[in-house]
Amino acid sequence: MNPTPADSPPSGREQQIRRGAMLLAAGRITSAVCGLVQVPIALAHLGAEAFGLWVALSGLLWSLSLLDCGIGFAVQNRLAALLAGGREPAAAALLRRAVRVLAAIGALALLASLPLLFWGHWPDWLGVTDPAVRAETLTAVGILFAAAALNLPLQFAARVATAAQQTWMIGLWTIVASVLGLGAVAVAAWTKAPLAGFMLAACVLPLGPHIGIWLQLRATQGWIRQGVAAPPELRGLWQESALFFMPQLGSVFIGSFVAPLIAFFAGPAAVTSYSVLQRLFGLALQVQGLVLMPTWPAYTQAATTGDAAFARRTYKMTWLVTVAGFALPTLLLTPLVPAFVHVWLGDHAPALPISLLWALSGWHVLQYLGQPQAILLNGTGRLQRLVLLVWLCLSISLWLGQSWGQAWGAEGVILALAVPYALLNLPVITWEAAKALTLIREGGAVHPPQPIP
Repeated sequence: MNPTPADSPPSGREQQIRRGAMLLAAGRITSAVCGLVQVPIALAHLGAEAFGLWVALSGLLWSLSLLDCGIGFAVQNRLAALLAGGREPAAAALLRRAVRVLAAIGALALLASLPLLFWGHWPDWLGVTDPAVRAETLTAVGILFAAAALNLPLQFAARVATAAQQTWMIGLWTIVASVLGLGAVAVAAWTKAPLAGFMLAACVLPLGPHIGIWLQLRATQGWIRQGVAAPPELRGLWQESALFFMPQLGSVFIGSFVAPLIAFFAGPAAVTSYSVLQRLFGLALQVQGLVLMPTWPAYTQAATTGDAAFARRTYKMTWLVTVAGFALPTLLLTPLVPAFVHVWLGDHAPALPISLLWALSGWHVLQYLGQPQAILLNGTGRLQRLVLLVWLCLSISLWLGQSWGQAWGAEGVILALAVPYALLNLPVITWEAAKALTLIREGGAVHPPQPIP
């Protein structure tokens, strides 16, 4: 009897997914371990308020990555489709154009930030009270803006590696950059560097791996070095970018921007307790995202070729990994977190309210449950109906966060994010994911809305 598609051996694409997932997970684990080691080193040197400010500004650095307005993700899908169709010269031409656009956006963003840097009231906005920390705040913010501008074109390397099914490069260079970042923080503490020195160390993590990925891509991917070719049709690219921008904005808002929100509403000292717990809970969330990330271009190719069996099998696998590997273990291990923090930080451990502990635990479980659908929808390009949803959820979270954050501190900010996510976002994206799978089975065009000629 011939095997059914569900019983057939893993395809080459599935093997690439597994290889990429393993190295991405290794990279993220290394990054998280280095981050855990950084905390007692930085906390002992900086103190609670300066440490909280450092964490908040580092979160802003990651948040400003959304200034590419979704171009990186839109081009990633087009590159994946071009490479799957054997159109390497067109892919190389599209890549060069995208890099030029992102570099221009980074330069413009840096120029636009200068008035905000010199005339803004950053110590007051961030609630800094210590006079010494207030004096260092402006320099730290300037380093933040410069690093964010450099990051815009550099971060596109990860999108190119993903489109070319070379996600293992991301994991490899994340390991290298994490070790370098830890070393930079240790040197900053050993030399008793000011807050600006720690900000420079924090910039190593996002910028380092991107530079390494670019170098390795150029060395190993011959299509990148191909000569001048007519660029592919770009009709609809900006519309696609706008569609990707909204989920990107939502992801950054509920991830990297939480620490700045807590600083704005409750002061940087409140960020310290949140940051300590977030480094533990966030590890599992980041590993889950990186484990599932290789399925994104695979969904794009499955939609292009109409391989519905592969798409369904992959989607079921992502749900099994999510529930058994992340959601249930998080809930079971949450009561053990305070004991671990005490062993980890000793006398420098901040207060960990039980309400904050379980608020973060539940919030991360909700985010686990949303990642399989989000990656499927990104890969198949079904984002049009989610734009209004993202705006609605973000608006509600900001409205709730202002009052709940001032009333309940970090717990209030987390609840303001979790309530609309659970009641609006999760039901809608689950329904949309089911529709995307149905359209693949029926042969519908669920890959990028404007098909590539």
